[in-house]
Amino acid sequence: MTRFDSATAVTKAGDGHYTVDLDPGYLIGSALNGGYLMTVLQRAALAESAHPHAVSSSFHFLRPGGEGPADIDVAVLKPGRTVSTIQVTLRQGGKPLVTGLIASGALDESAAPVYEAPPAEIPPIEQCHRYDPRQGRSASMGFPDRVDQYYSRETYAMLARTADPAGAAPRLRGHIRLSEGDGGHSEDPARFLPLAVDALPPVVTVLDSWRWAPTVELTWHMRAVPAPGPLAFRARADLVSDGWFDETVDLWDTKGRLVAQSRQLARVGT
Repeated sequence: MTRFDSATAVTKAGDGHYTVDLDPGYLIGSALNGGYLMTVLQRAALAESAHPHAVSSSFHFLRPGGEGPADIDVAVLKPGRTVSTIQVTLRQGGKPLVTGLIASGALDESAAPVYEAPPAEIPPIEQCHRYDPRQGRSASMGFPDRVDQYYSRETYAMLARTADPAGAAPRLRGHIRLSEGDGGHSEDPARFLPLAVDALPPVVTVLDSWRWAPTVELTWHMRAVPAPGPLAFRARADLVSDGWFDETVDLWDTKGRLVAQSRQLARVGT
């Protein structure tokens, strides 16, 4: 079992109640990565569902989460033959951290698209540059060791501050995968998707210095069952204004299929 699969495992502790031991390896500074918390909630929700996939998920982030024991409340609001709706809330010390709604269904791995937009132009992973945001910053951030991130040449130059940010657009391109050092890809490749849509540096870091950018709300959709291996990504912001920004992330698997889309609203930290 990979570290990721172990770190996101939940234990049933009663009717609609699960427990989890949140792994400090997913900390970014003093707060756990939001994608990691979404993955934990997804596993609890799917454990109560007759369907294997979280096809649509929407989460509100109420307060930062820390390492250690936590509780998950799960309520199936509407079981369905093709789609079920499930409400989940993660609590720590009695206080809610993240709450959300998940629509579960079953995607056909062999389904052929009726229409599919061309994938983004992203260089092969071999032509991208590995980036670790700890370079020149705090070495206490454990999250970069959990996820391997590779960026296109121009994106890497912006993140590493080797290019002039004047006139830059908040855009990121590259590839992402679970750390080879932690055992590689998950036993269930779809399990990685909620982490992957929220694993990248905030796109606003292209415009300004690194800072905390807390997510307020994030919605993501699973569009296909991913093949094992790295995921190609494209991230962008359409508006950065008045202390707020949006971030859209698209993910493609090694077969070139669009497997996930996300949209979040976040604050620009000070």
